Order: sequence, then structure tokens, then C-alpha cells
Amino acid sequence: MVRYLKSVDVPEHRIVLISPPPLCEAAWERECLAQGCKLNRLNLVVGEYAGACLQVARDCGTDVLDLWTLMQKDGQDFSSFLSDGLHLSPEGNEFLFSHLWPLIEKKVSSLPLLLPYWRDVAEAKPELSLLGDGDH
Repeated sequence: MVRYLKSVDVPEHRIVLISPPPLCEAAWERECLAQGCKLNRLNLVVGEYAGACLQVARDCGTDVLDLWTLMQKDGQDFSSFLSDGLHLSPEGNEFLFSHLWPLIEKKVSSLPLLLPYWRDVAEAKPELSLLGDGDH
């Protein structure tokens, strides 16, 4: 994926890899059994995928967000971050956002504003502000 992005001129400093979140085996096993199959994933193996994601980021010079480690930090219960033991719940999405946003903000904070700040747009005639035909 990183090689492809580089091939279409996306520089490394604009890429953020995100590791998979941990797996809550008990909850995922319940989902599997409900579908008539046995547990088909282990958190230990997901950790290996997360480790590979970290290694790819190091090798490629990209930033990485290690959800697998962050969600299990200090032995915290991460089950509320997962809707079914595998996929992010609304709380898990909020967790992801809270850690991803600072990385994105750091990357875009130095970009120039191409359009005026929304409060600086003339409400009655926005084209004056947006098309440069005025100083509103």
C-alpha cells in the first residue's frame, strides 16, 4: 500500500499507517459461534500483524498509530472499544480519532489556507469573499 501511494507521488510524510486494534477473543468467539464456526482469530496473532505494521512504517519512513498497543496500555479493559470483539464500536472510533487527530493536525498545521476562514466569508454575497472580488 505504501509503495503504491509513493508511486502516485504521495510522500512518506503524508502517510499514517494504523495497526489493527486488539481482538477481544471472548466476544469474537461468541460472534463466531453464532455464525456456526469456531474462534478463527487470536489476539496474539493480531499482535504479530500490528508488529508488522510498525516495522513497515519504520522501513518506509511513515508515521504509525499503534492501536493494538494503545488500547491495551496498562492492562486496561479494551472490550468497550469493540462492537463484536473485532470491529471498532462508537467508543473505539472515538479512541481512534482522539489519537489520530493530533497526527493529522501536525501534518496539516503548516499548510496555507487557500480559502478564507468561514467566519470571514460575507454571508450576503459569499462570492465576494471566495472569488477575491472584495476584502470581506
